[in-house]
Formats: sequence, C-alpha cells, structure tokens
Amino acid sequence: MDPPQINFVDHNSILIINPGGKLRQVFVPFKVQVLHDTTILKKNSWVIVEEVQPSAQYKMLYRVTVDWWPYNLFRLQVNF
Repeated sequence: MDPPQINFVDHNSILIINPGGKLRQVFVPFKVQVLHDTTILKKNSWVIVEEVQPSAQYKMLYRVTVDWWPYNLFRLQVNF
C-alpha cells in the first residue's frame, strides 16, 4: 500500500491524501515521530510541529522549536 501524500497548504496546516483518495487537513501544532537521529533529535522520540513552510530542496519543512527540518525526517500518524 502506498504511503499517504502530504502537501503544503499554508504555514499553519498541511493536506494529507490517503491511498483511497480521502483528504484531511491537519493544523499545527501536531505531533510527529522522529525517524532518524540528528544532532538534537533522537530516533523514535515524539516532537511537536509548530509551523510548516514550502521548500524547493525538501518539498516542505517543519519547524520544531526554533529549528527547521525536512518533513521526511518524521512520521505523521493520521487515521481516516
């Protein structure tokens, strides 16, 4: 099964499209799980996304505290 698609809507929300074509808009703040260790984030820890922004290099960035991170560093669990 394909993973859901995640798209930037505005700085306060993202749009998620599940494999069945259903849409869900998710508003900040929302929780995500860290998939890989970084200098300050630990794998499998949960953090809060406070803002989102588009990025040419990474498609989208999430702001966690004061730092911006590529969205694919995280797993967002949304059931619908």
